[in-house]
Amino acid sequence: MIEENGTEQVYRLITDLVDIALFPALLLAREYHMRWEIENTLDELKTHLNGRKTPIRSKTPRLVVQEIYGWLLAHWAVRCLMFKASTEAGISPLNLGFTGSLRVLRRAVTMFQQAETATLPFLVSWLMDEILEQQIPTRQGRTNPRVVKKPRSKFKSKKRLHRSGTTQLQPLTFAPVPSAA
Repeated sequence: MIEENGTEQVYRLITDLVDIALFPALLLAREYHMRWEIENTLDELKTHLNGRKTPIRSKTPRLVVQEIYGWLLAHWAVRCLMFKASTEAGISPLNLGFTGSLRVLRRAVTMFQQAETATLPFLVSWLMDEILEQQIPTRQGRTNPRVVKKPRSKFKSKKRLHRSGTTQLQPLTFAPVPSAA
């Protein structure tokens, strides 16, 4: 049980980390959300930043390590710019979208390469404003009730007239059976 906002919350966590001394249940429950931060970072690196089918082009181990360091530095640079823009605006860095910020930076690279030294402060402020425009909209309340869906039936569904009791059942009539004489 973890206390959040004055109320106790019960969490159930299934894990293969069975050493209680190293991984107490309370610690795992508190830190579980951090796993998704790591998953998001890996997604940013593999999918958005790299964007190729062949993730590593290098053929020797030394160049593979160098290429991975390059990707990590590029990711760090994008996140640093996002952090700088968000702290100047007084918002959380988690409110800025990585892919949108990455698109802004890719667009801005040629502008920075061709810029005069005197225009760099203007370009940096423009870049920060563009990154700040990549704010993620706040999530709407996404709740779905946990119910079992109604199974489909081979019978027709009830109509309103079936429920009201206004219909009269027709009496069954039997016709005489002809005799085989």
